[in-house]
Amino acid sequence: MSLPPVPTALARPLASLRRFVAPFAERLVELELFDRAVALASQAFVALIPFMVVVAALTPYGERSSFADSIIHRFELTGDTAAAVEQVFSQPAEVQSTLTTFGVLLLIVSALSFCRALQRTYERAWRLRRLGMRSTPSHLLWLAVAAAYASIASALNTAAGEHLGDAGRLVVGFGLSFFLWLWTPYLLLGRRVERRSLRFTSALTATAMTAFGVASVFYMPQSIASASQSFGSIGIAIAIVSWLIGVGFILVAAAGLGAVLAERSPWIRPRALRRRHRGALEREPDQAEREL
Repeated sequence: MSLPPVPTALARPLASLRRFVAPFAERLVELELFDRAVALASQAFVALIPFMVVVAALTPYGERSSFADSIIHRFELTGDTAAAVEQVFSQPAEVQSTLTTFGVLLLIVSALSFCRALQRTYERAWRLRRLGMRSTPSHLLWLAVAAAYASIASALNTAAGEHLGDAGRLVVGFGLSFFLWLWTPYLLLGRRVERRSLRFTSALTATAMTAFGVASVFYMPQSIASASQSFGSIGIAIAIVSWLIGVGFILVAAAGLGAVLAERSPWIRPRALRRRHRGALEREPDQAEREL
C-alpha cells in the first residue's frame, strides 16, 4: 500500500526543511553522537574528576572548598545526601598528605587522555585531520584554564547570587561558560579554527550547559540520594556518571551543530573558516577517525 502523495502546498516547505536539517543530521551521525557522549563521560569520570580533586586540594580556594563541596553547592545537596558525597570524595588535607610527584604526573597524564578525546570530537565536527601527540602543549594549557575555571567559577557564582540574585548568578554562569567553551575548541584544535567561527559552538554549549545546570538542581539531589540508598558509594558514582553523559551529549551536539552553523554563516565563512578548509583537505580516511 503506497502512501498518499504530499500536497503541493506542503511539498516545497518540507523540501526546504529537509535541506536545512540534513547537514546538521549528517554531522551528528558522523560524530556518532551517543557513543561519543558516553565515551567522553567515562573519560571525564576516570581521568578529569580525579585531576580536579587534586586541583581543589592544592589551590588557595581548595583550603576553603573541596571538590565534594563544589558538588554539594552545584546541586544544592543537603542532609544525608551531602554527607554521602563528602564521604566519597577525599578532603583537601587527606589528599595533600598522600600526594607524590609521581601521583601528580599520573593524574596529569590521565587528564590528558580526556583532552585527546575531546579534541577528537572537535576535529571530527570540523572534519579536520588529527594532530595526535603534537597538540600536547595545547592540552596542558587547557588543563590550566580548566583548573582556573574550576577554582574561581564557584566563588564568582556564589558572589553573584548574593549580590545580584538568581538571575545575576545565571548571567555570570553563562558568561564564564561561554568563555570556557570558546577557548576550549580553539586550544584543542591547535588554533586551526579562528575564535570568531567558534562562537556558535560556544553559545550553544553555554546555553545548553546553563539550562542543564538549572535542571540538575531539581533532579540530581533525588537521583544521588536514591542511588546512594540503593547501592551505597557506588550509587553516587552511577548518578554522577549519568549526569556526565548528559554533559557529554551537550558537548558533542554543540560541537557538530556549531560547526555546521559556522560553515553556513555568510558573515564567517569567507575569512574565519579559511584555515579550517585547508585542514579538511588533509583529513585522514573515515576509518582512521574511529577512535576512543
